[in-house]
Amino acid sequence: MSNVSPYTRVIEECLHSLSDDKADGCACDTKQVMQLLINMLQGRMLEHIKERVSNYYKIEKDALSEEFSVCLIEVFAEIFSLLRNKFEEMPWLVNDIAKRIVEAETKNGSKTERGINQLYLSIFCKYFEYKNIEKIISTLQSDPRIQHAIISANTTSTISNSVQFPSISRSSVH
Repeated sequence: MSNVSPYTRVIEECLHSLSDDKADGCACDTKQVMQLLINMLQGRMLEHIKERVSNYYKIEKDALSEEFSVCLIEVFAEIFSLLRNKFEEMPWLVNDIAKRIVEAETKNGSKTERGINQLYLSIFCKYFEYKNIEKIISTLQSDPRIQHAIISANTTSTISNSVQFPSISRSSVH
């Protein structure tokens, strides 16, 4: 479990502290744990998108700056607002998504890049009503701050400031 995201580890710990078989001495505040769980889910989703962008553009994972992360948070503010509204309407959904992420990312044999990519695609489509993943991708590709962060991070290629980002079809997003 050494290469599992720190977000996923905290998600797993939150699920355990909310479960029936938690330690008897646990004085967990359920509301606080749920808020932490929601924050970790959002963080993991953003981390996944950052990983996908760095893989797609062949950029070292850590080369994307904090500016890029801040831009992602701003671009996805609407999506995460929808997420929080759905969680208020359907509190069980928090645990459902968290369990799916932990299972996909920690089980031996199931930790394939393709499987994890498919999981996040399915989460965005099913729970956020983004049936067209191209909308998310085009939002990322059209944001000048994100373009600037990608260009700045991509030190191995010579990219002009008028970079054209290729279109990514839903079938190519695994």
